[in-house]
Amino acid sequence: MNRGRGWLVAYGVLTVVHLVTIATGETWSQLITKVLLMPTLAVWVRLNRGPVTLVVALVASLVGDVLLQVDQLLPGMAAFGVAHVCYVMQFARRARKRSLVVVAAYAVVWLGALVLLWPGLGDNRIPVAVYSLLVTATAVTSAWNGWRPGVGGGLFLISDGLIGAGLAGHDFAGRDYLVMATYCVAQYLLSSGVLRGDSR
Repeated sequence: MNRGRGWLVAYGVLTVVHLVTIATGETWSQLITKVLLMPTLAVWVRLNRGPVTLVVALVASLVGDVLLQVDQLLPGMAAFGVAHVCYVMQFARRARKRSLVVVAAYAVVWLGALVLLWPGLGDNRIPVAVYSLLVTATAVTSAWNGWRPGVGGGLFLISDGLIGAGLAGHDFAGRDYLVMATYCVAQYLLSSGVLRGDSR
């Protein structure tokens, strides 16, 4: 966790700058900063000898970031789906205590959100249902590994839930900021949670 602190600082700076670019509404500045986020975090992970599965999750997230930025929804969801499969594999394998209460709680959240958004999703209903199940699985398995990755998994679910709300026509001021803010914090907490697990 102590190696490559400069890369972690760079990730934090890029996160702030990216949120600022959202305010400008300039597509290219948003794309450039977004493209740099996950590679910067991935370098930090590798410098701290993080597992290959985690790096694959971050690379898949990068692909998803780019595809969503250029309005390629389904391919972007597929890329993030790969990332969540990697996260689930990582956290399920490391889990020391598997709580059915966590499973039940997130199942209620998943079903409730799906029922709320379903009427407005149109042709995206089935892809969103499948993808949201993967995100929920990440939230569940990460919660089995302690508070840090657990909060990260929860924030990832919130971030994607906000994207789903936009797809269903439930937009509101500041939604784009919340999507990226929760996403960037989530990726850090998930990654650092894995690394701290390695250190133990």
